[in-house]
Amino acid sequence: MRRKLVLCFILCQLLVLGFMAGKREYIRAYGQQIYLRTAPIDPRDPFRGDFVRLHYGLSRVNARDWRGTVKEHRDERGHQVYAVLRAGADDLYALDYLTDEQPAERVYLKGRTSSCGGSGPGAGVSVKYGIEQYFVEQGRGRTIEQRRGSRNKIQVPMEVQLAVGGDGTAVIRDYRWSRLGIKLEMLRVTRRNRNRQPATPGQPLSPKVKVTLKNVSSEPLMIADPGPHCGFTMVAVNWSGQEYGPADHACETVVWRDADLRALQPEQEYAVELELSEPRWHVIWSGSTMEIGALPSPEMFRIVYQAPAQAQTASPQSSGRLWLGELPSRAFNAFGRID
Repeated sequence: MRRKLVLCFILCQLLVLGFMAGKREYIRAYGQQIYLRTAPIDPRDPFRGDFVRLHYGLSRVNARDWRGTVKEHRDERGHQVYAVLRAGADDLYALDYLTDEQPAERVYLKGRTSSCGGSGPGAGVSVKYGIEQYFVEQGRGRTIEQRRGSRNKIQVPMEVQLAVGGDGTAVIRDYRWSRLGIKLEMLRVTRRNRNRQPATPGQPLSPKVKVTLKNVSSEPLMIADPGPHCGFTMVAVNWSGQEYGPADHACETVVWRDADLRALQPEQEYAVELELSEPRWHVIWSGSTMEIGALPSPEMFRIVYQAPAQAQTASPQSSGRLWLGELPSRAFNAFGRID
């Protein structure tokens, strides 16, 4: 009798595993095809062969993007949530909001909370969706990392192709590379004294940075950068949960023109130097306008390139070659740290 129970238990386990494997293969074949932009890290595991570990923009979600009762479960591990997505250019999707109520419509990914970082009211929650590892043939993991680029060189985002089932289960099918790469450099960081003031009087508190875009594809493409570099914005990483709104809204009234297009041939670069002490880059904190170097804590920010909304109406000059979407730089702070 005992032997029959053991065999029955083993059979049940095999049936469950078979069902799970069959479900994933069905989703891989018939699920909705979308792409998510990501950056791979730590490509090798000697015990499991070559794989690429993936981190997505929706792997950590700030409180401002929560819906339902996520807030009440923010400190729990394993709480089931759904990342509702919005479509962008080139079949790329991005997070719209995170909820723990299963959506009736829309494209969404099913996941579970893994941790909550920070103690602030806006601190984010980390979520895993079962698509954080992509196994590749032996030796290809290192090749992928080289294609991605090192910290001090142009970095090229990987765009992962997913098949998504009706219940939000996602399966990795393949990947492609972004046609546009990005690099961030710190051109100036002000040394501080013990009072966090400039060691040399008169020096600005905020850094000066250089952002380089590179056409890493085999075809010509175009970017748009109107006005005072309005193709670029600065966004807070919000690891602390503190919100920082932009103080300057000059770019909202900039009228985009065909002359603002920049044609990039394969391997060609476009670089801009941004003086972050200027009002163009000031932020609002606790009702006050200030530069990021004057904030009471060394918050992390990213420079993001995004084609202006007006440019996405298909200018005749772009002829379908305009790069659309968002491309964030590495995170940095006013003290010179780059993540």
